[in-house]
Amino acid sequence: MAFNNVLQWCDGRGWLVFSGAVGGDAIRAAALGRASADGGLALVCMGSPDRCEQALDDLEDLGAPSGYLVDVLSEADDTIREKLSEAGIIVVIGADDALAVRSALMGAASEGIMAAFANGALILLEGWASAAAGAWLVTGEGEPLGGLSWLQAAMIIPGAASVSDFPPARSALISHPESIVVSIGGGSALVLGPDGEVEIWGQRQVSIVLGSDYHR
Repeated sequence: MAFNNVLQWCDGRGWLVFSGAVGGDAIRAAALGRASADGGLALVCMGSPDRCEQALDDLEDLGAPSGYLVDVLSEADDTIREKLSEAGIIVVIGADDALAVRSALMGAASEGIMAAFANGALILLEGWASAAAGAWLVTGEGEPLGGLSWLQAAMIIPGAASVSDFPPARSALISHPESIVVSIGGGSALVLGPDGEVEIWGQRQVSIVLGSDYHR
Protein backbone atom coordinates (compact mmCIF):
# COMPACT_ATOMS: atom_id res chain seq x y z
CA MET A 1 0.00 0.00 0.00
CA ALA A 2 1.33 3.43 -0.96
CA PHE A 3 0.40 6.37 1.24
CA ASN A 4 1.01 10.05 1.87
CA ASN A 5 -0.57 11.51 4.99
CA VAL A 6 -4.30 10.69 4.73
CA LEU A 7 -4.16 9.30 1.18
CA GLN A 8 -3.65 5.55 0.79
CA TRP A 9 -3.72 3.74 -2.51
CA CYS A 10 -3.05 0.32 -3.99
CA ASP A 11 0.46 -1.01 -4.44
CA GLY A 12 2.06 -0.77 -7.85
CA ARG A 13 5.00 0.64 -9.76
CA GLY A 14 2.82 2.87 -11.90
CA TRP A 15 0.96 6.16 -11.53
CA LEU A 16 -2.71 6.84 -10.85
CA VAL A 17 -4.15 10.00 -12.39
CA PHE A 18 -7.66 11.00 -11.31
CA SER A 19 -8.99 13.64 -13.70
CA GLY A 20 -12.09 15.65 -12.79
CA ALA A 21 -13.49 15.66 -16.32
CA VAL A 22 -13.49 13.70 -19.54
CA GLY A 23 -11.03 15.10 -22.06
CA GLY A 24 -8.68 18.00 -21.56
CA ASP A 25 -5.47 18.11 -23.56
CA ALA A 26 -3.41 19.52 -20.69
CA ILE A 27 -4.10 16.63 -18.30
CA ARG A 28 -3.81 14.03 -21.03
CA ALA A 29 -0.52 15.45 -22.31
CA ALA A 30 0.93 15.56 -18.79
CA ALA A 31 -0.11 11.95 -18.22
CA LEU A 32 1.46 10.79 -21.46
CA GLY A 33 4.65 12.62 -20.53
CA ARG A 34 4.79 10.89 -17.15
CA ALA A 35 4.19 7.36 -18.46
CA SER A 36 7.33 5.24 -18.55
CA ALA A 37 6.25 1.60 -18.81
CA ASP A 38 6.65 -0.39 -22.00
CA GLY A 39 3.51 -1.29 -23.88
CA GLY A 40 0.88 0.44 -25.92
CA LEU A 41 -2.13 2.56 -25.03
CA ALA A 42 -5.32 0.79 -23.99
CA LEU A 43 -8.49 2.87 -24.04
CA VAL A 44 -11.51 1.80 -22.03
CA CYS A 45 -14.30 4.03 -23.25
CA MET A 46 -17.93 3.91 -22.19
CA GLY A 47 -19.74 5.77 -24.90
CA SER A 48 -20.63 5.66 -28.57
CA PRO A 49 -18.14 4.09 -31.02
CA ASP A 50 -17.59 7.48 -32.66
CA ARG A 51 -16.80 9.09 -29.31
CA CYS A 52 -14.33 6.34 -28.45
CA GLU A 53 -12.57 6.46 -31.82
CA GLN A 54 -12.30 10.24 -31.52
CA ALA A 55 -10.77 9.93 -28.05
CA LEU A 56 -8.22 7.44 -29.36
CA ASP A 57 -7.31 9.78 -32.23
CA ASP A 58 -6.99 12.72 -29.82
CA LEU A 59 -4.63 10.78 -27.54
CA GLU A 60 -2.46 9.69 -30.46
CA ASP A 61 -2.34 13.31 -31.69
CA LEU A 62 -0.92 14.23 -28.25
CA GLY A 63 1.90 11.72 -28.70
CA ALA A 64 0.46 8.54 -27.22
CA PRO A 65 1.89 5.24 -28.47
CA SER A 66 -0.14 3.08 -30.80
CA GLY A 67 -3.46 2.44 -29.11
CA TYR A 68 -6.37 0.05 -29.11
CA LEU A 69 -9.86 -0.03 -27.68
CA VAL A 70 -10.89 -2.48 -24.97
CA ASP A 71 -14.62 -3.20 -24.85
CA VAL A 72 -15.17 -4.16 -21.22
CA LEU A 73 -18.89 -4.68 -21.82
CA SER A 74 -18.81 -7.32 -24.54
CA GLU A 75 -15.36 -8.91 -24.84
CA ALA A 76 -14.50 -12.12 -23.01
CA ASP A 77 -13.00 -11.75 -19.54
CA ASP A 78 -9.71 -13.40 -20.53
CA THR A 79 -9.38 -11.06 -23.51
CA ILE A 80 -10.07 -8.01 -21.34
CA ARG A 81 -7.47 -9.04 -18.75
CA GLU A 82 -4.84 -9.74 -21.41
CA LYS A 83 -5.36 -6.51 -23.35
CA LEU A 84 -5.25 -4.36 -20.22
CA SER A 85 -2.45 -6.12 -18.35
CA GLU A 86 -0.07 -5.71 -21.29
CA ALA A 87 -0.62 -1.95 -21.69
CA GLY A 88 1.85 0.73 -20.65
CA ILE A 89 -0.85 3.41 -20.49
CA ILE A 90 -4.53 2.85 -19.73
CA VAL A 91 -7.07 5.63 -20.19
CA VAL A 92 -10.55 5.04 -18.78
CA ILE A 93 -13.29 7.40 -19.93
CA GLY A 94 -16.35 7.20 -17.74
CA ALA A 95 -19.94 7.50 -18.88
CA ASP A 96 -22.40 9.96 -17.36
CA ASP A 97 -23.90 7.17 -15.24
CA ALA A 98 -21.61 6.55 -12.26
CA LEU A 99 -23.17 3.18 -11.47
CA ALA A 100 -22.65 1.99 -15.04
CA VAL A 101 -18.97 2.90 -14.81
CA ARG A 102 -18.53 1.00 -11.57
CA SER A 103 -20.27 -2.09 -12.94
CA ALA A 104 -18.24 -2.06 -16.14
CA LEU A 105 -14.91 -1.82 -14.32
CA MET A 106 -15.55 -4.50 -11.71
CA GLY A 107 -14.15 -7.98 -12.31
CA ALA A 108 -11.92 -8.64 -15.30
CA ALA A 109 -11.38 -4.96 -16.19
CA SER A 110 -10.25 -4.08 -12.67
CA GLU A 111 -7.98 -7.13 -12.53
CA GLY A 112 -6.35 -6.25 -15.85
CA ILE A 113 -5.87 -2.60 -14.92
CA MET A 114 -4.33 -3.45 -11.57
CA ALA A 115 -1.98 -5.99 -13.19
CA ALA A 116 -0.74 -3.29 -15.57
CA PHE A 117 -0.42 -0.80 -12.70
CA ALA A 118 1.64 -3.29 -10.69
CA ASN A 119 4.02 -3.52 -13.65
CA GLY A 120 4.45 0.24 -13.95
CA ALA A 121 1.62 1.38 -16.21
CA LEU A 122 0.09 4.83 -15.87
CA ILE A 123 -3.67 4.74 -15.30
CA LEU A 124 -5.61 7.86 -16.32
CA LEU A 125 -9.19 7.88 -15.03
CA GLU A 126 -11.44 10.57 -16.46
CA GLY A 127 -14.72 11.86 -15.07
CA TRP A 128 -16.89 9.27 -13.34
CA ALA A 129 -14.19 6.65 -13.84
CA SER A 130 -12.29 8.53 -11.11
CA ALA A 131 -15.28 8.22 -8.78
CA ALA A 132 -15.52 4.47 -9.30
CA ALA A 133 -11.93 4.07 -8.08
CA GLY A 134 -12.76 5.25 -4.56
CA ALA A 135 -13.81 3.06 -1.65
CA TRP A 136 -17.36 4.38 -1.97
CA LEU A 137 -19.33 5.84 -4.81
CA VAL A 138 -21.56 8.81 -4.01
CA THR A 139 -24.40 9.06 -6.51
CA GLY A 140 -26.61 11.58 -4.74
CA GLU A 141 -29.30 9.01 -4.02
CA GLY A 142 -29.27 6.85 -0.89
CA GLU A 143 -26.25 5.42 0.86
CA PRO A 144 -22.86 5.39 -0.88
CA LEU A 145 -22.11 2.17 -2.75
CA GLY A 146 -18.89 0.21 -2.61
CA GLY A 147 -16.24 1.22 -5.13
CA LEU A 148 -13.02 -0.36 -6.38
CA SER A 149 -10.91 0.99 -3.48
CA TRP A 150 -7.89 1.87 -5.59
CA LEU A 151 -7.88 5.04 -3.48
CA GLN A 152 -8.76 3.62 -0.09
CA ALA A 153 -11.20 5.08 2.44
CA ALA A 154 -12.05 7.76 -0.12
CA MET A 155 -15.08 9.10 -1.93
CA ILE A 156 -14.02 10.85 -5.14
CA ILE A 157 -16.24 13.59 -6.56
CA PRO A 158 -15.27 14.52 -10.14
CA GLY A 159 -16.27 17.84 -11.65
CA ALA A 160 -16.48 19.58 -8.26
CA ALA A 161 -13.93 22.15 -7.12
CA SER A 162 -15.01 21.65 -3.49
CA VAL A 163 -17.29 19.42 -1.45
CA SER A 164 -19.84 22.24 -1.22
CA ASP A 165 -20.37 21.88 -4.98
CA PHE A 166 -21.83 18.39 -4.40
CA PRO A 167 -24.01 18.41 -1.24
CA PRO A 168 -24.58 14.60 -1.12
CA ALA A 169 -20.90 14.22 -0.26
CA ARG A 170 -21.47 15.93 3.08
CA SER A 171 -24.18 13.45 4.01
CA ALA A 172 -21.99 10.54 2.88
CA LEU A 173 -19.17 11.80 5.07
CA ILE A 174 -21.47 11.78 8.10
CA SER A 175 -22.54 8.19 7.44
CA HIS A 176 -18.91 7.14 6.87
CA PRO A 177 -16.84 9.19 9.36
CA GLU A 178 -13.83 6.98 8.71
CA SER A 179 -13.62 8.20 5.13
CA ILE A 180 -12.38 11.24 3.24
CA VAL A 181 -13.94 13.12 0.35
CA VAL A 182 -11.71 14.12 -2.55
CA SER A 183 -13.26 16.64 -4.93
CA ILE A 184 -11.55 17.23 -8.28
CA GLY A 185 -12.63 20.11 -10.48
CA GLY A 186 -12.81 19.95 -14.24
CA GLY A 187 -9.42 20.73 -15.73
CA SER A 188 -7.65 19.40 -12.63
CA ALA A 189 -6.21 16.05 -11.61
CA LEU A 190 -4.96 14.32 -8.49
CA VAL A 191 -1.85 12.29 -9.28
CA LEU A 192 -0.40 9.51 -7.09
CA GLY A 193 2.99 7.89 -7.63
CA PRO A 194 4.64 4.60 -6.64
CA ASP A 195 6.81 6.10 -3.89
CA GLY A 196 4.14 8.13 -2.13
CA GLU A 197 4.23 11.08 -4.52
CA VAL A 198 1.16 13.31 -4.52
CA GLU A 199 0.81 15.94 -7.25
CA ILE A 200 -1.94 18.29 -8.43
CA TRP A 201 -2.10 19.03 -12.15
CA GLY A 202 -3.96 21.53 -14.28
CA GLN A 203 -6.09 24.17 -12.60
CA ARG A 204 -5.26 22.70 -9.15
CA GLN A 205 -8.88 22.56 -8.03
CA VAL A 206 -8.52 19.57 -5.72
CA SER A 207 -9.71 19.55 -2.12
CA ILE A 208 -9.82 16.92 0.62
CA VAL A 209 -12.28 16.87 3.50
CA LEU A 210 -11.69 14.47 6.40
CA GLY A 211 -14.38 12.50 8.19
CA SER A 212 -14.88 13.05 11.89
CA ASP A 213 -12.83 9.97 12.84
CA TYR A 214 -9.69 11.75 11.65
CA HIS A 215 -10.17 14.50 14.24
CA ARG A 216 -10.29 12.23 17.28
